[in-house]
Amino acid sequence: MDQLVEEINRFIKSRKKCLIRISGHGAAGKTTFAEAIMKELKSNTYNYLNTDSYIIHGEYRKPLEATYKYNNEIHKGKVTACLPVAHELKSLKRDLKMLRSGMDFLTIDTNWAPAKTIHAERYVTIADGMSTAFLEESLFDLSIYIYTDGQTELERRVERDVHERGKSIQALMDTHKERRIQYELFMHDRRVDFDIIVNDSYGRFVVEKGWVN
Repeated sequence: MDQLVEEINRFIKSRKKCLIRISGHGAAGKTTFAEAIMKELKSNTYNYLNTDSYIIHGEYRKPLEATYKYNNEIHKGKVTACLPVAHELKSLKRDLKMLRSGMDFLTIDTNWAPAKTIHAERYVTIADGMSTAFLEESLFDLSIYIYTDGQTELERRVERDVHERGKSIQALMDTHKERRIQYELFMHDRRVDFDIIVNDSYGRFVVEKGWVN
């Protein structure tokens, strides 16, 4: 990881302005990687935008059901963040274009992250989250995609969502399989549009596409 972080920071410093997206499924290691990049930057030179606030709140998605075909079988499941329809993509795209045009904007206020100003004059912005996977590559100067195998994702979700956020482990287990199927169908293929692809499964940090082999 350290070598890739060094190369990304050299890329950042070579540009006057830089907009980076870090995307992938939930619990893939996106935020951990974003933090590693930001650790090497001065605090007043970058913006960090957690795009989870652009995911439509669960209470509005709860009545919705998605139908899709997987391995020649019809599946029905709740609409998760692995589907583009679960995101306020037009709002996110508008805000990123405002930033590109030199305009500050205020992030969406949530119970886990109070609203803050994203400053247009700062030379690097890191947009971290699943939402960015569903936007055009041309919006960004650098695109990084991180993913894991299904077991690693589940173990990390248990650690984060159950132990840290107090969610039910049974609810997590009940939805994991279908969420993973939706991820494979609707999100994983989008990695081809990214400059760097990383497999961050437990025991591995393999750059499958990009600057480090």
